[in-house]
Parts: sequence; structure tokens; C-alpha cells
Amino acid sequence: MNISDKFIIRKSILELAKTGVPRASSIDQQIKRSYNEREMEERENLWDCITVLGAQLSRPPYDPYRESISLETSLGRDCNKKVILSMPLLIYDNDTAIEKHSLQSLHTALNMLAVNNRTILGLVSESAAIKDRKYPFFQRIIDRPAEYNFEGVILEYKGTDSIQILQNIRKEFNGPILIEIIDDAFRENTGQLLDAGADGIVIDTVRITLKGKLYKDTHAIAVIHDARRVINQHYKGKDNDGATLIVAGDVNNAGKIIKAAALGADIIGYSTSLLIANAENDQSEIDSNIETTAERICQHILGTKGELRGIPAAMGYSNFHNISPADLRTSNINASLQADINLEGIDTTYKNIVEKVLNEYLLLNGLQIVDNEKQQLLRLIVGR
Repeated sequence: MNISDKFIIRKSILELAKTGVPRASSIDQQIKRSYNEREMEERENLWDCITVLGAQLSRPPYDPYRESISLETSLGRDCNKKVILSMPLLIYDNDTAIEKHSLQSLHTALNMLAVNNRTILGLVSESAAIKDRKYPFFQRIIDRPAEYNFEGVILEYKGTDSIQILQNIRKEFNGPILIEIIDDAFRENTGQLLDAGADGIVIDTVRITLKGKLYKDTHAIAVIHDARRVINQHYKGKDNDGATLIVAGDVNNAGKIIKAAALGADIIGYSTSLLIANAENDQSEIDSNIETTAERICQHILGTKGELRGIPAAMGYSNFHNISPADLRTSNINASLQADINLEGIDTTYKNIVEKVLNEYLLLNGLQIVDNEKQQLLRLIVGR
């Protein structure tokens, strides 16, 4: 009898002693099914397959309690009026099911953070701007607004008509204008949108990986990596003048925020419903009202702020935005392929390994192909 058999028997006996009722189904089948489900979840959740390198001899760690670790983030290109955030977070309210009570709690919390803790976050919403706010408000729109009673705009991309709307808004408004793209269109249109006056793009990784033709079977890390690459290619040979990448979707804790930032995200769009759920976690026994929920949101944000200062400090950075893809490693081939992350132990990507083998094959057989054809062949081999 092996160890797994003994485990199943012990589990059956303990369950029978606890319930007094024999099982209706086999425990070993349940264990196998649970294992397969866990394996599938782990295979899809590439966030957990990525590790962050700690500080090194050439880059010693910082003490976040004694030394300044900057999280400050600006929105707006050099020629436009900027909005300064204390943390790289925009609270992204795109859930129409959010109760009025929760929205009022969020408003109260953002004001408390701004006044009491000098922590300025931005709120993104389709609803009208709240007048007594102490924080920047970004209005989500699909057309030209009647009035500009906000600090920033998020315009939903609806094809080429959005470019004309963007240009019209830019003539009247000098604050940050961000373009929200929910499909693969960011690959072809980001450069044109930046040239038309946009200050950056917002990509929803969940919607793009569910609906995008090119990203249907990929992970959020692939979308973030490609969106950053598109912006970098637009500025190739010149300095980025402040164009920003905001990532909304599957980034819901400090670890994912750090990894998303390393892959190229400047700011994270944090869901209001998720924020409130995290703030209320493990406190359900206490009745909630606007004030208690607001206080919990404050504590959650301040806790996240501490983590976002502590992790870069442990990596040897005094500025959150100094994190780069070079700080990431993975042992997962799929993660390496989707986001060009170096493999652990060999410090090169899986794609580079395959390309090296391909080059050696071509050289050995005396074959010569142009670079475009070689890259196309490489994509066929690795599947990306």
C-alpha cells in the first residue's frame, strides 16, 4: 500500500467519524478531479509563475521606513496639464451594479486619504463628477462632453470617429485624455491616437483576452507586454514625452501590480467592486455603513501603498517606476513566450533559445533567409 492509498483511507475514516454518514462518491476520484482543476488553474494563472528578483550586491536594498521610496505618478504629456497621483492607481468604476452606498463610501475614503494621509488617487466613472471631491476625477465618455468639470477624460475607442472626437476635445481641454481600448485595436491605433493628442491608452486585459482575436488564448501578461512594446516602438529614437499605459482588469493585488509595472504598465486601473470587497474581507461580522466602509477602504489602500513601497525597496529601487522586465524571471515556458521574460537560471527567454537553435540549423545547412521570414518562421515554431 503506497502513501496516497493510506491518505485516502485515513481521509475516509476521519470523514465518516465526523459526519457519521458513508460517502456517496469515491474520495480518490474527488482528489484526482481537484488536482486536475488545480493544475488547470495554475496553468492559466501565469502571474504565479513569475518571480521578482531581489536586491543584489550592485544594487543594495533600501529601507522603506528610513529612506524615501517614490510612488508618485503623473498623467499627461509634456505639452498638456498634468495630474499627479501619489500612487500608480486609478480607482476604475465601470461596474453599474455598484450600490450608491458603496460609491459614497469610496468618495469619502478618497477624500480622507487626500486630506489626512496626503495620498491622492484618481477616480474613473461614467457618473457625474462629485463637486466636493479632494481627488482628481476622470470622466468616462464616448462622445464630446457638454462641459469640462473634471480633471481628466477617458474616451472609449469606437473606431476612426473617436480620433475626430479626441481632436475636438483636445482643442478645448488641456488635461489628460486617455483612450480606453477593449480589443486588439491598440496594436494598430495607439500611434495614431498619440499623434492626435491622447496622453495614453487604457487596456482592459480581461475583455481583450476574452474577446480579442489575437489574445483569445493568452494571458494578461501578453497584452501588457505588447501594449508597452507598441508605445515604445512609436517613440523609437526619441524620448517618451509622457504617454502613459494604464492596465485595467486582472491586476488585483500588490504582487500583480509590481509584475504588471515591470512588464510596462505605468498605472493600474483598480476595480471599485474589487477594492470594496478586499477592504471588507474578514470584517463581515461588523455592520457596515458609509463611514466604516470608507475607513476600511482607507486602511486597504494604505496597506497596499506600504507594499508598493516595500517591494521595490527590497528589489533595490527607490522609485517604483524603475522596475523593468529585467527584474522578472520564470520557469514557465508559456510565460516566457507571452511576455519575453527570462527563464530562471539561464537569464534568457525561451524564444531566444529557439532562435539560437534555428540560427545554428540555418548556418549548418547553408541556408539564408531574410530577417522578416526568419521571424515569421520563429513565430510558427513557438506559437507566438
